[in-house]
Amino acid sequence: MENVIEELKENRKSMIYVGISVLILILIFSAFFINIGVKKEDKNYIQYSDKKNLEYKVILKDNEYYKENYIEAGNQYIANLINYINANFKYDFNLQDTYDYKYKIIGTVEVADEKTDKKIYSFSENLLDEKNGQGDGNLNIDESISIDFNKYNNLIKQFVTSYDLKNANCKLIVNLNLGIKSPTQKFSEQNLNVMSLDIPLTTNTIKIDTNYDLAENDNLIEINKENKSNKVFLIMGISLLIADTILLILFIIYIKKSETEKDRYNNELKKIINNYDSYISRLEDDFDMKGYQVLRVKNFSDLLEIRDTRQLPIIMLENKEQLLTYFAIPTPNNILYFYFISVNQYMLSSGKNTSNKKKVRKDEEQKV
Repeated sequence: MENVIEELKENRKSMIYVGISVLILILIFSAFFINIGVKKEDKNYIQYSDKKNLEYKVILKDNEYYKENYIEAGNQYIANLINYINANFKYDFNLQDTYDYKYKIIGTVEVADEKTDKKIYSFSENLLDEKNGQGDGNLNIDESISIDFNKYNNLIKQFVTSYDLKNANCKLIVNLNLGIKSPTQKFSEQNLNVMSLDIPLTTNTIKIDTNYDLAENDNLIEINKENKSNKVFLIMGISLLIADTILLILFIIYIKKSETEKDRYNNELKKIINNYDSYISRLEDDFDMKGYQVLRVKNFSDLLEIRDTRQLPIIMLENKEQLLTYFAIPTPNNILYFYFISVNQYMLSSGKNTSNKKKVRKDEEQKV
């Protein structure tokens, strides 16, 4: 086991490079799979076809002016002569799939500001109660209703008069609404406003409009898709990310555990030189300390404080074996402040050479 540990320590640098490469590679694969997992695919649709026909006839009150008791569609009508309006909604719907359907005809009264077109008042009620069933292919709707024009016209006239609404735009919208949904959850429920009859209210004469352009889906229904493959990629990506995190933690532990005392010494030396190189003068030859009172400081930061106070350079000397480096500030009054780092220091701090602790420290101070 000790041989394995020693071998790992010897190959530590290579192991670190390999470890970093593996972690980066796993992270790339993880990001790749997660990206596929969360990526939205193109939507798929099924298309339906339809045919619409809305006919109406205005039934008149008894009067001495019109020979017939009705007026055909497409004319201008005197509001006070209208008795009721007959409307026939014909709708052919075709979808090549099985679906549940429901439909009804709704009357909606709207009072809006003429300038801003913002609603002031509205209410709705069913003019044909809801009908439902199941279809597979064609659905044919053919419904006739009678619209009590005077009921809504008189009600809104009273509302407008009561609140003195002089610039109000009032109308009755009669709409055929169709709802469909898939019994197999292939697509979600769709509510289609098929066609409507727009009838002005509170005016002396009216022009009734038919509106066939109410659908906003271009006759397309989006298909619900549960993309299992995307979920698989997402799970794979998250699993790799978790594994990468665990490996990163183990890798950091490995780096700490496999770090030698020489590595720690070199790292500390590099840190000092990188941060304070401009303050340090490196010596190639031994420094003659004879005649100096030698004072050791505890930390390198203490040496920096002395340098700032005395405005003197810090000299640096490393032994030939590159196992010991000292930093010193010699002063004009023959005091030498010094700080040193060594491999033996880190061996002592890690519990090695504890039996020779005092001797090692004394030897190093003597070397300095």
